[in-house]
This record gives sequence, C-alpha cells and structure tokens, in this order.
Amino acid sequence: MARYDVFLVNALADTDKAALIVRRLRALKFKVRYDKKRDHTTPTPKDYRDADNAQSVLILWSKDACNTDNTDSDWVHAIAHHARSKPGVLLQSGLDTTVPDEPFGDDPRYALSGMGPRKIVNGFYDLIEELGRRDGRKDLRAWMDLKAGDKDGKAAWKDAHPTDPLSQVPKPKRKAPPVAAAAASVAAATPAPAPAPAPTETVATAKRVIPPLEITPPSVPKPNNEPIGQLMLGAVGVVIAGMLILSAATKTTQGLPAIAGVSSLEPQCPAGQMPSYLLEQQIPRPLEPGPIIDDTEDPDPN
Repeated sequence: MARYDVFLVNALADTDKAALIVRRLRALKFKVRYDKKRDHTTPTPKDYRDADNAQSVLILWSKDACNTDNTDSDWVHAIAHHARSKPGVLLQSGLDTTVPDEPFGDDPRYALSGMGPRKIVNGFYDLIEELGRRDGRKDLRAWMDLKAGDKDGKAAWKDAHPTDPLSQVPKPKRKAPPVAAAAASVAAATPAPAPAPAPTETVATAKRVIPPLEITPPSVPKPNNEPIGQLMLGAVGVVIAGMLILSAATKTTQGLPAIAGVSSLEPQCPAGQMPSYLLEQQIPRPLEPGPIIDDTEDPDPN
C-alpha cells in the first residue's frame, strides 16, 4: 500500500511554485511527499524509495527543469524516467510553455501556467480529478467550487461523500495539562495514607521492637577539658616547681647532697672536726674524754 498519494518533483528554481501546489493538494487532504530542503542534484536511494512509496509521481516541467545543461535537470529527468518505468504512476504538468525532451514530450501534460495564490487554472482542476480517480475519490472539483463560507454546501457535499478524507472529522489534539493541574490531578488520584493505629497499654498486644545492631569503630578518647581537671593539673605543676626550687636551695657548696632539716646557711666545718654548735649545746657531752685506763697490765687484786 502506498504511503503517499503524490510525490512532487521539481527543479530548485521552481521551489515557490511547487510549494503553492503542495499547499493546495494538502488542503484537499492528499498526502504529499515534498522535500523542500533538497539541495542535491543527484538522485539518492531515498528519492527512489519515496517514488516507489507514492501512488503518483507528479513532475513539474519548466524551462529550468528541461535545461539539460543544468545538473538539477538531471535529477528531475532521473526521477521521471524511474516513474515512467512503472505503469500508471507518472503524472506530468507544465509550469510554462516549455516542452520536455523525448519521451516526455509525447506524454500528456496538465497546463499550470498562470496559476497563483488566488487563481486556479483549468489544468489544475483536471489534475485534481485525475488524482481523485486514482485514489477512489469523486466530485473534488465540486468541492473546490464551493465558497469558503458556504457551510450548507460543504455539509451537503460531506453527506454525499461520507468516506472521503474531507468528510472525516479530525481528532482534537490533546493538550498537555499545566504543571499545577497535573500535580493536583495526581494528588487527587493518589489515595491518602491510612492513619497509624493508636498505641495500646496492654502488655499482651504490645510488640517488642528490636533496634538494629549498629557496630561503631572505637573512638579515640578526647582530652578532659573540664575545670576540675585543669585545676588538678595546675596544682601538680605548682608542687613540682616547689620541689625543684627547694632541692636547688638545699644543695651544699661542695656539691654534697642536701641533708633534710639542715639549712644551707649553717656554718660548715672541715672534714674530721665537730661543728661548734654541737659543743655549745647544754646536753651531756658524749665526746668529752674520761680518765685514761691502762688495760695492758693485770688488774690489781685489791
């Protein structure tokens, strides 16, 4: 089954006239394949596929399309030869009085010379009748003769041709709802969550919830910065400083170790002598010499 009703072929210089014909054909609900952005002059595989997928290939002959010195004319002739090789596919028209070369000059052509945006020539009516015949449509010329504001005439024509594409009511385009409306409709369609059950006080219905086991790595203890700890550290520092000062003050001048309870300011005596303060004390003198006893002789018996 053909995908297109018409595949339009024209020279690049006739783009404006071709666009006018395309608009009129599409207004009559013909499916037209027309490449308005074509800039190549050598037929491509896609061009041949479009020609094969069309029920009719319409060639718009003109002075530029017939000029064989122009490479664009080669494209028009190539598609025309391809369509002519298939029976009942080729349709020819003339935008001016130029006659194409053989074999296209011998085939019938629909004269479209003088056609404009507000003017329809007889050749175009004949062309539409032929396209309608190939597509199984009738009375298209009668539809074209109806005025734009003739609603009754158009309604009567549609009643007489209920299967024609012109009688079909187009489906309304579905517009996307605004974001706020879409969000509101989604919220309305979403059911409300069920309320949580009220807690019960009975032990039988209470469920024990076991918290998940969490394993945390050991943390490094942080230093204690509380005021008590700071005071204790300060007190220990004061005691240590006092001990150092006391130790330095009790050292002797000879470098001997300090004696507890004896001030370094007491007079010192040479080694082997007794300090004078011991001799002056009012205590028995344990070092005072006594009588000399001769223990080298035998004792007197008396």
